[in-house]
Amino acid sequence: MLSGYEDISATIEAAIRENPPITITEGGVFRKGFNADLDELLDLIHDGKSWIARLEEDERQKTGIPTLKVGYNRVFGYYLEISNTHKSKVPDYYIAKQTLANAERYISPRLKEFEAKVLSSEEKTKNLEYELYKDLRQDLASHLPRLQALSECIAEIDVYSALAFFGLAKSL
Repeated sequence: MLSGYEDISATIEAAIRENPPITITEGGVFRKGFNADLDELLDLIHDGKSWIARLEEDERQKTGIPTLKVGYNRVFGYYLEISNTHKSKVPDYYIAKQTLANAERYISPRLKEFEAKVLSSEEKTKNLEYELYKDLRQDLASHLPRLQALSECIAEIDVYSALAFFGLAKSL
C-alpha cells in the first residue's frame, strides 16, 4: 500500500527546497534548476554583490577617486559615496542624492538602472514563485485520490503504533 508514490515524491523533491520559508509570499521555496526563468531572476539578484564590486572598481578607475564607495540603504536605495576631499573630481553625470557631514552621496544612470533591475527582479521572483506554487498545487491535486488513500493508510499505521506503544493492542 505504501509504494507507488514515487512520481509524486519526485515531483515534490525536484520542486521544493530542503528548508523552505513558512509562507509562500516570502519567496525562496523552489530549488535551483526547477525553473529556468526563476533561476535567471535569482542569479540577477544574487550576482548583485559582485556587480556592485565591479561598478565600484570601474568608477574608482574612471574618476580617480580611491575612496569612492557604492552602498545601499532602504531609504535612498543604491548610492555612490564620495568624501568631501574628492568632491572636485565628481563627474557631471553623477546626481547628488544626500549630503553627509564628511561626504556626499550620488546616483548615476548606470547605478539607477541596476537598482531598477534588482528591485523589479525581487518582485518578479515572488510573483513567479507564487505562480509556480499554484501550478505545483494543481498538479498534486490531480493525484488527490491516491494521496487520500496514502493518508488513510498512514493514519491507520499511526493508530496501531500508538496502541502497541501503550500495550492496548492486545485487547483488540
